Amino acid sequence: MNSYKLQTRYAQSLFDLSQEQGISSKVYEDMLLVMQVCVENHELRTILKNPVIKSDNKKAIVNDIFQNHVQELSLAFMDLLIVKRRDVLLYEIAEKYTEIFKEFNGIKTVLISTATALDDKETELLKNKIETELGSKIDLQTKVNPKLIGGFCLLVDGMQYDASFMNQIAKLKKEFTKNVYEKVF
Repeated sequence: MNSYKLQTRYAQSLFDLSQEQGISSKVYEDMLLVMQVCVENHELRTILKNPVIKSDNKKAIVNDIFQNHVQELSLAFMDLLIVKRRDVLLYEIAEKYTEIFKEFNGIKTVLISTATALDDKETELLKNKIETELGSKIDLQTKVNPKLIGGFCLLVDGMQYDASFMNQIAKLKKEFTKNVYEKVF
C-alpha cells in the first residue's frame, strides 16, 4: 500500500477517534507539536526511520519527548504507529491530520510573504481583514522574503495575489522593453 493511502487512513482514524472523545482541537495542537519537533529535531526522525532500533526503545524515546505535552490519545496513537512499524510516517500522518482538521472546521491556510517581519499587531490586523474577506477562519502563516523589496504576496487556495514591489518593478521593466516610440516626421 502506498504511503499516501496509509497516512490518510491513519490520520482519518485518529481524527474520527478524537471527534468521538471531543478532543479533536487538542489533538490538532498535539499534531502541530509533533510536526514542529520532527522538523527541529532531525535525530528523532532518523531514529524513527531506523529499522535496527527496537520498537521498545523507540517507544521510550517518543514517550520521554511527548509524555507531558500531548493528550493520552495522541501518545497512544504514536505508540501504535511504532508497533505497526508506521513510525516512519509520523510526520506525514501528523501533517495529514492537520489538513483533515482544517477542512472539517472550514479553516483555510493562508501564506503571506513580506519583505520584513510583521509584528504581532500587524499580523492580527491582517488576519482579521483576511478572515472578513474570505468569510471563514484562517491559519495565517508568515514568511519573510527580502527579495520582495516591499509589499506582500498572498497565497490562498492555490491562488496568488502579488502586491510586491518586485512584481511592480518587473511589470514596469516589461513595459519599457516594448518600443512605444514612433517617429512623427
